[in-house]
Amino acid sequence: MIVQRTLPPTAAPLSLLDIARGLSGFFRAKRQLKRREEELRRYFGVRHVFLVSSGKAALTLILTALSSLSSRRRVLIPAYTCFSVPSAIIKAGLEVSLCDIDPKTLDFDFQSLQQSLDHDTLCVVPTHLLGLPSDVDRVKSLCQGRKIFVVEDAAQAMGVKDKDRVLGTVGDVGFFSFGRGKNVTCGSGGAVVTNSDNVAAAIQAFHARLESEPLGRLLRNVFEIIAMHILINPKIYWLPSGLPFLRLGETKFSLDFPVCRMDALRAALLSHWEQRLGWANSVRRHTSLGVMKGLLPQVDVIRKSSHQHTTYLRLPILLESKNAKEEICRLSQRLGLGISPLYPTAIQAIPELEGTLARTICPAASLVAERLVTLPVHPFVRQKDRDYLCKTVNTLCATAFAENSFSSHSNLRRRDATAPV
Repeated sequence: MIVQRTLPPTAAPLSLLDIARGLSGFFRAKRQLKRREEELRRYFGVRHVFLVSSGKAALTLILTALSSLSSRRRVLIPAYTCFSVPSAIIKAGLEVSLCDIDPKTLDFDFQSLQQSLDHDTLCVVPTHLLGLPSDVDRVKSLCQGRKIFVVEDAAQAMGVKDKDRVLGTVGDVGFFSFGRGKNVTCGSGGAVVTNSDNVAAAIQAFHARLESEPLGRLLRNVFEIIAMHILINPKIYWLPSGLPFLRLGETKFSLDFPVCRMDALRAALLSHWEQRLGWANSVRRHTSLGVMKGLLPQVDVIRKSSHQHTTYLRLPILLESKNAKEEICRLSQRLGLGISPLYPTAIQAIPELEGTLARTICPAASLVAERLVTLPVHPFVRQKDRDYLCKTVNTLCATAFAENSFSSHSNLRRRDATAPV
């Protein structure tokens, strides 16, 4: 454990004032929830909004509702995505079906997608991973006339626009996450949005049956929010990041999560969320552009040519090998730079799913899982941090191209690595 300025891989700042508003909102439950729903309807230009306990609870609610409208069972998702997505599918009693991705965009391989759609496909879940817009229009065109729903996963892209449309509102139904490290947070929470009256009626039928979270979980959320406010600061983050038993950033597949209505505390913690979201996303865009300008041309930043100003949640870089990824992550941990992997494996390699997905082969997703790292671009990243990030990535990538080796970088030092906090 090194006492030094340490960047978290991702962060959504939450002020003491935001926390105070959240605690006060506990006593004004109906007013807070109604106000958040109205704000979200207005912001996204949708007719229906449903607030729940998490992003994966939101997806579980959507899938449960859609399955009541159809006898189909397969949910088609990208083979490289958050593990919460397949866990929500299983939780809803449906079947996970995978489509390989394009490693240059992290979107679907659309030729594979077209071949994967069949008479048992209930819905397709295009994912705006790390804020990179998925081509939802293309997904919709493939599903049109086939009674296949399009469910937008905008958990990592709240407030991001594509072709002047807010992501999450293009498909039949979309969802967002308010988890720690997302675009805006209330500790945990999720929202479902749709303009479809038919889909909304089905969701409403199940949403009305959801229970509120027990008091113990509410108190735990309060504790985690306060701890996050204190420890997420780079001056202190070296402490939790140096404690292996906390398993920060670890990705796990689990079905042990509640599907509940959002409580008043979380709704109140989202007070002034529009201003917070706009500010944080603006900072992420500015920081991402600054980092990309400082990187060498051979550094493979994943982007879309028509989206030079993407609001990245984390800046994705595809390295040339698994060894390169492991080396840069080790170096980042030593220097406190916040460079980290995303998901450890493609979906078909999740141990709990190997039995049902044993015959699934998605080479591009496996390649991305082996080589992808992300750079922090959140509001805690300073100009000096950006310089260190660019210097580190450039040095490692330049040496790799020249020597095809990542073994000669012990001379890299962060000048403030041992500076007092």
